[in-house]
Amino acid sequence: MKDKKNYGGKPIFLKGTGEIGVLLIHGWTSPPDELLPLAEYLNSFGYTVYAPLLLGHGTKPEDLEHVTWKDWLYQSRETLEEIKKHSRKVFVGGISMGGNLAMMVSEDESVAGIFTMGAAMHYKLQGLAKMALFFMGLTKTYRRKYYPPWVRKKMGNRKVYMYYPIESAKEVVRLAEATRKFLPRITKPILVMQSTSDHMVSKKSPRMILERVKSKIKDIFWIKDVYHVFVRERKVHKKIADFISQIVSRGNL
Repeated sequence: MKDKKNYGGKPIFLKGTGEIGVLLIHGWTSPPDELLPLAEYLNSFGYTVYAPLLLGHGTKPEDLEHVTWKDWLYQSRETLEEIKKHSRKVFVGGISMGGNLAMMVSEDESVAGIFTMGAAMHYKLQGLAKMALFFMGLTKTYRRKYYPPWVRKKMGNRKVYMYYPIESAKEVVRLAEATRKFLPRITKPILVMQSTSDHMVSKKSPRMILERVKSKIKDIFWIKDVYHVFVRERKVHKKIADFISQIVSRGNL
């Protein structure tokens, strides 16, 4: 397959005026661009915001080949080290797969809180999906994405890969499995956000996160009338800003 589309893949770095930083991690097959409105909103509160470009993203789908979930996790940890140079405490968050990565870097002592947007512990029809990926991998190496008609209408002109290496999809499933095992190690305040009509992620996912993490402060926020990627919703931006403000106001950071 050939893909000449320009995905505009560049990291986002917005310097703040205070001691609080926010690490934002984009989702699978999408570039950091999808996080720009949220990044600018959080930066308006004086927070330093950094959204890295994950390996294999923002260029062409073929670049996802041979990239593993461990590569993305290592890169997320490296990015956290970078934002720590500008911030005393950091909030980590992400959309979809980025939310999984945010949770898995949260043990760092600099992390003050976590927020996830559509992070997957389980995908809808996960057993069938894993089986399908296995058999598709025997006959082909790439698959074109399918979106229900109502989702396509809401997507607009998102810069997202429209096809992907099947092996890369398997890496995303492996990341979800690794995150499930990691949940009991999470102790930081956490805000879990999920669409009520998510076409990909099972509603079991946010409930599992809240049940298994050891955080004393944990909350769930359900969003109606949106699909899996709801990071551009203004009410989501406000909820995240309120969460950060709440934790900061408690002190002891």
